[in-house]
Amino acid sequence: MTRAEAIMTIRVYLAAARLIDESPVSSDLPAERVFVNASDVPEVWVETESPSVPEVGKAAGFALSRSLDVGFVRITGTVERRVTK
Repeated sequence: MTRAEAIMTIRVYLAAARLIDESPVSSDLPAERVFVNASDVPEVWVETESPSVPEVGKAAGFALSRSLDVGFVRITGTVERRVTK
């Protein structure tokens, strides 16, 4: 198995999500991708390759894995659901 095959992407759906423009904290997991679905049933989810995603119902913090000028750096919320991709 190659290193690329061993890395799993986990999509983490967050309840009570906040997009925050502040420096990451040491416990933040890397966020490779962030999605906001602003439909009638709004959702925020983060995709990470970290194997350390908290269990459903636990608080989680993520930080963008690259510096982007999008108005936020951190994403926090309560893990609502986790999907391995």
